[in-house]
Amino acid sequence: MSVYRPKNSDGSFKSPYYHFDFTVKVDGERRRFHGSTGERTPRAAEAFEKKERKRALRAGPNDHLTLTDAIERYAREVLADKPGGLDTVIGLQHCERLFGGDRRLANITANDIAEAVLRRAAETHGKTNPKLVSGATVNRNVIEPMRALMFRAARVWGVGCEPHRIDWPKLRRREAPPRERELSDEEAASFWRELRADFHPFTAFLLGRGLRLNAALALTKHDVDLPRRRIRVWIKGKGMRWVPISNDDAALIEGEMKKSPLPEVWTYEVQRGREKGMRRPLTLNGYRRSQETALRKAGITDFRRHDMRHDFATKLLRATRDIALVQKALAHSSITSTMRYAHVLDDDLFEGLNAPSRNSPGNRLKKAE
Repeated sequence: MSVYRPKNSDGSFKSPYYHFDFTVKVDGERRRFHGSTGERTPRAAEAFEKKERKRALRAGPNDHLTLTDAIERYAREVLADKPGGLDTVIGLQHCERLFGGDRRLANITANDIAEAVLRRAAETHGKTNPKLVSGATVNRNVIEPMRALMFRAARVWGVGCEPHRIDWPKLRRREAPPRERELSDEEAASFWRELRADFHPFTAFLLGRGLRLNAALALTKHDVDLPRRRIRVWIKGKGMRWVPISNDDAALIEGEMKKSPLPEVWTYEVQRGREKGMRRPLTLNGYRRSQETALRKAGITDFRRHDMRHDFATKLLRATRDIALVQKALAHSSITSTMRYAHVLDDDLFEGLNAPSRNSPGNRLKKAE
């Protein structure tokens, strides 16, 4: 039996689990199968490998699909027309790195995913930022893309993986409580002074409509219906949807559409070089750099790009006192997600509880006198 425990270059073991590595002839072609058994003893590992050999011999037509091939196919079939799929693309790139692109998708087990989660959780944001990635980042980079990929492979491509047998919730890392960061009036004034003028319209739209950054950036003129005051954007979990916009949002969009002949709505003006003065589509990296520069110059800390969505939600709830309306504006599938913003009404509740009532003891004493 070909079971073993992989070792590091210094002779120490990489994993407490035994791995398998064998080749079998399937449809006249020799194919390699390898991965973790999830077992800590040689006997149990050999029993696992025996089952894997039998499964490999009765493999389906697409069980030879490698992770790299599966990712490329998923990108063509699912992500090609999905403007908001950047997080999934980034996650799949991490999965390819953590699992190995030559791994057979059908051979990836729940234990393999658990080990990839541990490896990703032990990584930092890079050489310049030694902080470990958050639980939410791990879930977004490993659990969510692998779950989507494996269910697609099993249900559509006929790959012999069994994602329905994996307890995905238990594999998830614990996430920090959701943020409700918003800009104060003083912070907002400083931020606007430091932000490039040609980035003002898009930023105003983000703060005024509360869409996710990727979805808002992907807006094209073809997806704008000004007479009906609506735009078509990618909503997470729902696909392309028409969503309403305000009169102010419509004015911003109309103004930006007139500035450039490009199909994209949001553009910026090139500042230097041969193309100086020309309009180019606004990109995620370009906007991120400009926003971070403005925040730094304005002295604003602990504010991230996604906080613009939180800023929109808290201000809308404070203005309308309608949690269901905020849910609809944010396109949350469940009001549970929206309830994180309910704290903004606590001040109103506090004032109401402390307002004198005609039946309060103090008022009763005054009447008695």
